[in-house]
Amino acid sequence: MNPTLLFTLFTIIAFALFVAEVFIPGGIIGMIGAISLLAACGFAISAFGLSTGLLIAFLLIFITLGGFILWLVRMPNSKIGRRFSLQATLSSPQTDKAPNPLIGVHGTAETDLRPSGFARINGQKMDVVTARGYVEKGSDVLVTEVHGSRVVVREASAEDA
Repeated sequence: MNPTLLFTLFTIIAFALFVAEVFIPGGIIGMIGAISLLAACGFAISAFGLSTGLLIAFLLIFITLGGFILWLVRMPNSKIGRRFSLQATLSSPQTDKAPNPLIGVHGTAETDLRPSGFARINGQKMDVVTARGYVEKGSDVLVTEVHGSRVVVREASAEDA
């Protein structure tokens, strides 16, 4: 085939794949577009000679990068960009400031806690972890922290009662 025709064809394919990458994210289509752009640069050198082909290849890459940067700057504020982005804002941060009701509750170790095991807290058998050290079966424990489903306990002392 004619190198000029291949240059034109691969350039069109590259830009079409770059546009498709906007709507079908994942990176694969963009990578294929970049390979097509490099192939178009090679065909430009083949079709127009070394000096003119290199100039066309550099211009093609410069226009592609410039268009990408322009797209990054302008797209979020455009009508189409606003349809793709989240417009809602939070009036205040949504944090869980209420302490967990289990913190400070006493229980009994049902197994040796070294450092994990089971304890009965509020009449419920729970999987717990000690803050440090070893707690023997039957010892009184105190809940000190709760992180999701992770309940941290320590052996209760006389001052905790």
